[in-house]
Amino acid sequence: MFGALFIKEWKQKALTFFFGLGILVLFLLAHLALPGKRDLLEWLTYALLLLFFPFMALILGSSGFESEFRNGSWAYLFSRPINKATIWLAKYAALLSMLAALWLVFLALWLVFPWLSELAGGTRVLLGFIIETGFPFWSLLQSVFLLTVAFSLSILHEKQSNILFLSLIVGLGLTVAVWLALNSKVGQNPVWSAPSKAITTFLVSQILIALAFAGASILTFARSDFSQAREKTLSFLGRTIPLVVLALAGTAAWAVLVPGPGERYLYSIGASGGEPYYITERGVFKYSATKNRVQWLAKTRQIDFFLGSVSSGKIAYTAFDIRSKTDVAEELWVANSDGTGRKRVLGRGSRESGWPAGMPMADLMISPDGAKIVLLTQKPAKGLAAEGSPLWILNMDGTGLENLPADPVLLGLPTEPRAYLHFVSWVRDVHGFLILQRGFATPGTFRLWLYDLKSRIARIVLENGVTASWQSPVSPGGDFLAIKYQKTPGKPWTLALLDLKTLETTDITGGEDRVWSQISWDQKGDRMAYIVRRAQASGPDVYVLAVYSVAEKKTIAETVMTSKEESALLYSPTWLKDGARLLILDRPESCLKILGPDLSEVKRIMLPAWIRLPAGLHVVGDQALVEDEQTYTLWRLDLNKETWKKIYQ
Repeated sequence: MFGALFIKEWKQKALTFFFGLGILVLFLLAHLALPGKRDLLEWLTYALLLLFFPFMALILGSSGFESEFRNGSWAYLFSRPINKATIWLAKYAALLSMLAALWLVFLALWLVFPWLSELAGGTRVLLGFIIETGFPFWSLLQSVFLLTVAFSLSILHEKQSNILFLSLIVGLGLTVAVWLALNSKVGQNPVWSAPSKAITTFLVSQILIALAFAGASILTFARSDFSQAREKTLSFLGRTIPLVVLALAGTAAWAVLVPGPGERYLYSIGASGGEPYYITERGVFKYSATKNRVQWLAKTRQIDFFLGSVSSGKIAYTAFDIRSKTDVAEELWVANSDGTGRKRVLGRGSRESGWPAGMPMADLMISPDGAKIVLLTQKPAKGLAAEGSPLWILNMDGTGLENLPADPVLLGLPTEPRAYLHFVSWVRDVHGFLILQRGFATPGTFRLWLYDLKSRIARIVLENGVTASWQSPVSPGGDFLAIKYQKTPGKPWTLALLDLKTLETTDITGGEDRVWSQISWDQKGDRMAYIVRRAQASGPDVYVLAVYSVAEKKTIAETVMTSKEESALLYSPTWLKDGARLLILDRPESCLKILGPDLSEVKRIMLPAWIRLPAGLHVVGDQALVEDEQTYTLWRLDLNKETWKKIYQ
């Protein structure tokens, strides 16, 4: 009898299933008919995952008992020699198999067509969290969750449209509520679980809530009198509410009690003396070239991995002192490059009373001589006037804290109160520093400011759109800053060099070339490697690796690397010790490539299979360091012996 009910349900809902199948066919045809339209195809792919599958699940689920209501066939259904719970399960299994069949078609497309896995399986940021490369199980589980909720509610009302919208409201409402609860934050840390565990906990909540609705529906279906609609609804609510509460309690217990991976990260904050520095969830370390190993400078919890600076054998970083949900203090710590002299210079305590409480730090930078630190805060301190400055300076030992005056235009006041500020570099000859200002108005405004510490005056160096690479844009000698700016709003960004002595710019790219990667300087600051996207007269755009000579004031070498955007974003050109050859991290081919002075490939070194998502390439003498973004490990390659070793995990 179970099989007969299963087949009957398939026959009744066949039209809905084939409608969904037709959407998938149209999706495939759109991809085949629009080659090269990556942006549009990516939108279509995520529309399929975020809209089609969830709404298809709602349509199928809400139709669960629609025919029984419409034909008045409840008496016939219940007269069969089979218990009510089995009837419920047979109809649910049939609808679930339809949804599964649609997902199997998507899986087949995923396996047959590489473009689909590139579009939907790449690393993405979804709801504030990185979704790792792979099959979109998050969409699969969400569609099963919505199907279960809709089917569970379908026993209550004869109109399918009412059940569909009720399921949408209840299902998405609970989803959003759980997500917000999981990610309620103290400082920059979730209250209930680490970000890396939040997604797993969220998926567990979806399973438990779906089981709660299914359990309440089965019990109501098996024990209620369907001739009394009001009593049936009250019976369903009486069972659903405690089961959902139990599911939420189970989610909370999972978040609190079940061991998870914790918040793991490995974040490079720059290099000093040729040695790279990293911030992790366990503290701060550097890779010591002389000792040939990782050297811990500070071990601490609740560190802010975005805020750190190194210069002249000094390091500064921020951390949180969390005593309770409402008692959170941000602290500034300093240390020497050998790990000695570790000291808190701003934060809790009477000696730091000059620092306004509750002021979040937005950026920091150590001066070239390692004597001072400049700070940017996210908003003026409480008690200051409306024009109060978010710019601060103090000595490395914590003394001499001063709130620097700043031009109201620099602060974005009054026209752009939400302007974002970011330190770019120090300018040694002027005894000052550069600040990048980005406004949130439309169209966006970008300005590069020079703040003179002697006169305490800020002035605009460049505007009409300007930005700088976040990774080492300043040449090793401190003479030039690599920047991107727009000569005309709406036009491609131009790569240029800003002379930090004269503050004059020299354009490197022009026309329709678009800068596409971080800038890599050689050890002497004579040459710079970068990648640009270049339009072709026919065919797709190509991504070109180029080398610019400061002395010759021109590009001296070029080579086409790829025509795929996803590959170009992953290239990380880095100069080898000899200053003549480049080392390229090629993630799509899982290797490191050594390129000669003319950018021809000299050698390739395959990455170990244990490195899942290679990134963050650094060269330290005769060794190369490669980060793994999935496992947050650090690997060392001996370039002479071509041997690999994991040095941080």
